[in-house]
Amino acid sequence: MNVLHIDEQAGWRGGELQTSWIVKGLAARGHRVAIAGRKAGAFLRYDYGIDDLNRVAAPFVGEFDPWTVAKLARAVRHYDIDVLHAQTSHAHTYACLARALAGRGKVVVSRRVSFVPRAHRLNRWKYAMPDRFIAVSQHVAEVLLEYGVDPGKVRVVHSSVDLGRLDVEPLPREALGVPEGVPLIGSVGALVGHKDHANLIAAMAVVLSELPDVHLVVAGDGELRPTIEAQIEKLGLGNRVTLLGHREDAPRVLKALDVYVSSSWSEGLGTSVLEALACGVPVVATAAGGVPEMVIDEETGLLVPARDPERLAAAIGRMLRDKDLAATVTVNGKKHVRDHFTVDKMVEGNIRVYGEVDSG
Repeated sequence: MNVLHIDEQAGWRGGELQTSWIVKGLAARGHRVAIAGRKAGAFLRYDYGIDDLNRVAAPFVGEFDPWTVAKLARAVRHYDIDVLHAQTSHAHTYACLARALAGRGKVVVSRRVSFVPRAHRLNRWKYAMPDRFIAVSQHVAEVLLEYGVDPGKVRVVHSSVDLGRLDVEPLPREALGVPEGVPLIGSVGALVGHKDHANLIAAMAVVLSELPDVHLVVAGDGELRPTIEAQIEKLGLGNRVTLLGHREDAPRVLKALDVYVSSSWSEGLGTSVLEALACGVPVVATAAGGVPEMVIDEETGLLVPARDPERLAAAIGRMLRDKDLAATVTVNGKKHVRDHFTVDKMVEGNIRVYGEVDSG
């Protein structure tokens, strides 16, 4: 089978990492793979370790660039593409238009976010055109169905975690600027609105009122960093909260933690939570999007309502104090990931969806 993956993003985040594992998994199973992205974008430049990987550079100006559509359509014909797999919202549009211009191929769209699409005429066309949607969680699938997508087109294939990537040593506390023996909680994720770090910082103030030695580290960067820094200063938490910025060694940060905290109000799934579970770190999370499919309350972690810093703080405190609970959810969490969220399961799930459309 010949598959073209399309991702126009300039940077590299969780969606691109997940796609890279699919690309490599397809090639390892004998499928021919091509990728399309911005010429200077990380997705196109990444080293996938595949000798015969075909790369298609296009401008991707906005969502309806005719030059990009034409380049993608030529690639579809030239490489005899069977499946155009769109990995982002704009790629979704381009895949549908390129398929129409090329006159061949099936369109599969990965949906990684839990936001409800806007209900306007263009989107109604856009969401009617693909042959299949791959939702990264049951929650995302339900959002698509509520929007009106044909149920026969929606499949759930969970995002995954690369267990080999997590086979690393934890960072020493001194590398994080935290004294040895201090309870350490942390979070990994871009500093953007739906991650709701404001909720986490507010909860941290409550935690410190009862457990004054706790330290919080946040790995990630983004547009809201100045706002979060201002909140930390206003609450007087500067000596207890460290913003680490973007970290290439996030798994080593995770392994240094006593408790991982996810404070989002919206998540498609939440792969940083998956990585924390796989690393054997006790997890406290808000019940956002697909997170409850990973964090089962009292079994694989503690789950609290979103946007409730008091409840979040109480759960963090409980996890830090109750060593038996922490040990139990750690064992269960690692098993849950290995049973349901591995790269092999994700790759095979995508291949099953391709087989459905290719045989149709």
